[in-house]
Parts: sequence; C-alpha cells; structure tokens
Amino acid sequence: MKSIWSQVCMAVVLGLVSQAGAVAQSFPTRPVKLNVTTTPATAADIVARLLGQRLTESWGQAVVIENQAGAAGSIGAAAVAKAPPDGHTLLVGYVNHAINPSLYRDIPFDIIKDFKPIVRVAVAPLVILAHPSFPANNIPELIALAKSRGKANQIFYGSAGSGSILHLAFELLMAQSAIGMTHTPYKAASQMTADLLGNQIPLASLAVATGLPLIASGKLKALAVTSAKRSSNLPNVPAVAESGLEGYDVSAWNGLLAPANTPDAIIEKIHADVRRVAQTREFAELLSKQGMDVALLNPGEFRAFFASEVVKWTKLVKDTGVKVD
Repeated sequence: MKSIWSQVCMAVVLGLVSQAGAVAQSFPTRPVKLNVTTTPATAADIVARLLGQRLTESWGQAVVIENQAGAAGSIGAAAVAKAPPDGHTLLVGYVNHAINPSLYRDIPFDIIKDFKPIVRVAVAPLVILAHPSFPANNIPELIALAKSRGKANQIFYGSAGSGSILHLAFELLMAQSAIGMTHTPYKAASQMTADLLGNQIPLASLAVATGLPLIASGKLKALAVTSAKRSSNLPNVPAVAESGLEGYDVSAWNGLLAPANTPDAIIEKIHADVRRVAQTREFAELLSKQGMDVALLNPGEFRAFFASEVVKWTKLVKDTGVKVD
C-alpha cells in the first residue's frame, strides 16, 4: 500500500512539474507590463525600455512600460504586488525599494515577502564630485580634511533630498570613516548641481552619466565612484572601497521582480530570456552610454542581494537617525 501511495504521489508531482514547465514554455500569452515606479528618463526607466524593446522581439508579445511614480515608488510597487502571479505584470525594482522600508512606516506591502526576485540587470554607480577649488582630491584626503576640522562638521555636501541615495551615499561614507560633515538637502538634483557648480556647496554625488560631462569639461572634479568596483565610464577614478573603506558599495541598481506566488518555472523563463538579451554587446554598450554597467544576478543571487540591501540601509538609517523631508 505504501509503495502504491508513493507512486501516486510521485505521479502527481511529476504531473504538476510537467504542467508548470508547459506553462513556462508558452509564456507570455499576452502583453507583459513592466511597472516603473520612477519618472521617464531615469535609470530604471531606461533599463525597462531597453529590455522591453528586445523582449518584445523575442517573445512576440508587446512589452508595455508603465511609469507609476509617487510615494517614493510605493504606489506602483503595491499594484504589482496585487497583480496576478503569472509573470505578465512585473516590477522594475531599484535601490529605493530596498531603502524605503527603513524610512516609511505606511508602505502597503512587504518588499521581501510580497515579491520574488527574477534578475538584477544593471548597476549605475554614483560619482562623488567636488568643486575644483575644494582642497581634497580623493577620499583619503577628504577624510583627513574632515578629521582635521574636528567635530564642527564644517564640510558641507548636497543631495536631492533627505533619504535619497545621493544623501545616503555620504551617510555611509561618514559612518565607515568616522567623520562628520553637514548635509544640505535640495528639492531636486538640478538645483543641487547648480549650487555645486557655483561653489555654494563644495561636495555632492551624482549618477555617473550626469557627472561625466561636468568632469570632462573641468567644471567639477571626481573624488571617487561609489560602486564596489570602478565604473567602466570612469576607469581612472578609484572606488571608495579602494580607500580603505572595505565593503563600501552604493549603486542605483535595477532588476525585475514578480508577485510572490509566481511559479518558479516562469521566473526561470523570464530570467533566461533577460540574461540572453543583457549579455549582448549591443545592450551593454547602450547601457554604458547611460552610465550603467550590466551586472547580472540570477533569482537566488538577486534575492540574497536584495535582502542584504534592505539590512544595510535599515541599519544605516537606524544608526544615523536619517529621516525623510
């Protein structure tokens, strides 16, 4: 009897596996929506549109990009969390989705429990910039300068708002180097950049793509990039981690996530198709022009990375007392 029951159970399991595989092979059966929770022309939007065009060609189904910004990305993410878990509605995840749980108490979903990571596609490092007149030319010199000025926090840096990645990049730098600086938040990165160029503030960070022309023209100087490794766009600019701050890594990464109950077979199908697109030279070159590097992680790796990002930013916000504007 036990043997017969085992055979029946095995047959059921194999049938379900076969059915799931068949569903994955036929995916997608209708247009796929990529929900971008930022405005057009941002890094997440660019990644989504580059992927969408090529996946449309591969799948034979339209990939529709829907920009649903608002509430720091929570409105659009909540819509994806509630969508049918069949792979046809996906979230273009980015670093703020890992930061937000530590800053906002009323997020209507659990970013870890309500989503299933599919693939990390790209990272967009920041570059720490200074006005040419600023005395420090690299991170060791910046740290030494800050320490020489004691606890007065006389060095000012700008950001595009409290809790933004441009702000937290400096908070992490200060936490790891035990220095103090004073934060000057702006309502927009454009206002901050104007004041940096005018030397109203001496320091700030920007996306590499934004900073490149300002560095090339000599209007600003680059102290370091914030990613774990050097940026392909600024190969001669060291990473912060090279300055003795081991483990320092701040990147505006992007990837795809699905509703939590999406079958693993569909997750693997999407991952494989995205990886095939992202590994082409054309895709890498297009991303590079936007200051981003292809940085693929499979579903398991992306899940672990995402969880580590949530832990990292939660600890930093708690330790520093950072609050949103």
